[in-house]
Amino acid sequence: MKKIGKPTLGLLALLLLFSLEGTAAAKNPWRWQMSIRTDAKTTTAMRMPLSLYVDGSKERYYVADSGNNRLLSFDREGKLVHTFTADNDLKAPSDMTRTEAGDLWVVEKGRSTLTLISLKDKQTVQHTVKDQGRLVFPDRLEYNNNKLYLLDKASGNILLLDQDLSVRQRYVCPAEKGNTGFVDFKVQGEEVWALEQRSNTIYRFRPDGGVAGRISLENKVHFPISLAVGTDELVYILDRLDAAVAVFDREGRFKYSFLGAGQAQGQLYYPAEVLFDPWGQLCVVDEGNGRVEVFRR
Repeated sequence: MKKIGKPTLGLLALLLLFSLEGTAAAKNPWRWQMSIRTDAKTTTAMRMPLSLYVDGSKERYYVADSGNNRLLSFDREGKLVHTFTADNDLKAPSDMTRTEAGDLWVVEKGRSTLTLISLKDKQTVQHTVKDQGRLVFPDRLEYNNNKLYLLDKASGNILLLDQDLSVRQRYVCPAEKGNTGFVDFKVQGEEVWALEQRSNTIYRFRPDGGVAGRISLENKVHFPISLAVGTDELVYILDRLDAAVAVFDREGRFKYSFLGAGQAQGQLYYPAEVLFDPWGQLCVVDEGNGRVEVFRR
């Protein structure tokens, strides 16, 4: 029998490494579809877009263009439809959602307010929110099943608000693992999925505010900033530092990651949010590059 020497073993190890890398890359089913961005020839380029809201019934993408103090709407093909500034009265809008009545709730970081915009009545009203006497600093926002959810940057907790903006339910970040508070959340049915950055942990809450489960991301992400929950039983984590999306199953097992830093098509530069649109496409708000990158299987 021929003895295998060290050079041959080294070659086999190298081949095995390339084989494993090829297998990992093959697991990524996502391909770049389009960029949602403004045309510099017709309007000012997006500056610091921080969030995306998608209205499936109207087939519209809405971007909070914080650096330009405006909200932008695009059609399903990514063409700019409308620019909204509330008569130049918006102050660093960072997130938004639309109610079934057609009104807009907007987080204005420049005012630390939750702002209601009635497009029908052409009225804009800024609201300050308090929780147990403490001022709430609005951050992330979701409207689901006629319920308004708000992430409080000060406490790191998620609040379910009544129509008068009083707090009906709290989803409290557990005091464990050195947690400092949630940085993003998504509502799935009656459950709230919340991302804790420091401990790299996802908490899943029941409607009553109790913790239904935890998913540990361990050391696979370095600076998790946003999460999306897929219909494929997978969880997608946006890593702001690595400019990548890391994918896990619901037990916390790492599956694959994709994307990377840069300015070319399909690359990211200080991304801010990840979410799914109603058509199953994965959308990444790319703050540094001033656009939204959309991927499909």
